Amino acid sequence: MIQEQDAQALRYREARFTAMFQQSPIGKTLVDLQGRFAEVNPRLCEILGYTAEELRQKTFSDVTYPEDLAADLNLVADLMFNRRQTYSLEKRYIHKDGHLVWVAIDVTLVRDGAGNPLHFIAAVHDIRQRKEHEALRLNYQTELERRVQERTLELQSSRETLQTITDNLPILIAQVDCNLCYRFNNDVYRQIFNIDPKTLLGKPLTAMLRPELYRELLPCFQRALAGERVSHDNIQYSLEQDRIWSATYIPDVRHGEVVGFYVMSQDVTERKRAEKALVDKAMLDPLTGLPNRRALHDRLEQVIAAARHDGVPFTLFFLDLDGFKLANDTHGHEGGDEILKQVARRLGQAIRKDDFISRLAGDEFVIIASGVASEAICSRIAKSVCDAINVPFSLPDGPAKIGTSVGIALSSTTDNLSAESIMARADAAMYTAKRKGRNNYQFASGSAELPHNVRPITLRKQED
Repeated sequence: MIQEQDAQALRYREARFTAMFQQSPIGKTLVDLQGRFAEVNPRLCEILGYTAEELRQKTFSDVTYPEDLAADLNLVADLMFNRRQTYSLEKRYIHKDGHLVWVAIDVTLVRDGAGNPLHFIAAVHDIRQRKEHEALRLNYQTELERRVQERTLELQSSRETLQTITDNLPILIAQVDCNLCYRFNNDVYRQIFNIDPKTLLGKPLTAMLRPELYRELLPCFQRALAGERVSHDNIQYSLEQDRIWSATYIPDVRHGEVVGFYVMSQDVTERKRAEKALVDKAMLDPLTGLPNRRALHDRLEQVIAAARHDGVPFTLFFLDLDGFKLANDTHGHEGGDEILKQVARRLGQAIRKDDFISRLAGDEFVIIASGVASEAICSRIAKSVCDAINVPFSLPDGPAKIGTSVGIALSSTTDNLSAESIMARADAAMYTAKRKGRNNYQFASGSAELPHNVRPITLRKQED
């Protein structure tokens, strides 16, 4: 009976994995060791303009823009020789009709139990729109630089006229000599920093920039004096002002010699806020307000890095709700959604303030407890979670009773400390908890090997 249930669960997981692969909003493909497309999903076909059958007759080299192929092949070699586990790359594909398509790819090499390479798995993100926006911003910046340079060269003989023009441009403009001293500042310095620009003439940049900011920007100054146009983002000139600036340093070349550089700084605070709001929105589950799969990926990478480099342990709890499908069928989808919202709130109340909670998908949740390496503490956390979820949920059409099974994986007992391995181990422990009666918790074993009936857990970044 148990074997039949396991077989049914395996078929269900395989069907769910196939559905996720085919219905993913990003391109996904399985590539064999000869570089041929073995499996492709509809989104990748849409990005490249080929049918699935046409792509299966091609290799990734066939559709990669020749100038981008060498970098891709070098990274593939790194995977084959185990110099890295995954790689990410921005590159250009050649669409079926001949035009170029900018994509960002995330590639992983899958190996068998003996460590032999089997095939590659790649996620392909269409970034054409972002590249178009970058090109527009670059064109705008280039045009702005061109205009300022033209005006500066034309009006060098008349500082008063130059001052009048630059004072009315909505950007910080300065001229710096090869000794890193100010030769010119527009009146925007007065408006932003309450400093008379005339008092800065002849003074070193250290008179204006605090020491840590000067050290941060010094490489840009040096590159500009070497004749290179340089840009630097996320500059905070004043700690008293919550303003973010983007600066460009343009070499001042006269008679073939660099005699200094020009500084043009734009206030990009509102753009940065808008970008952050978009990122924040993309990192949250719209139903529960919890961090989503993408946010979980980022947090896991952070705690794994801290564990590897600083020895900071962490524990991952994998939760799957018991009886949720029955409750969802009984109370309808609205009732099911309300349960998930209440689960999110109860989890926040049941765990420590600094612990991280994420909704992975459906009725699956993940908790990351940083700094926790004790099984006793983990047991208390897991019991608190189980007790919190086991309390009946109040719904408009009556109470609903569910539970949760929890799998626990400690970073200190993980041989291969990676996001995929620790997630898979916690997931396996969760299924063990379900088999042992549900609404309880189970610790993962110390081995990194997984039973054959345990699904692989993938956490590559994707749209949720």
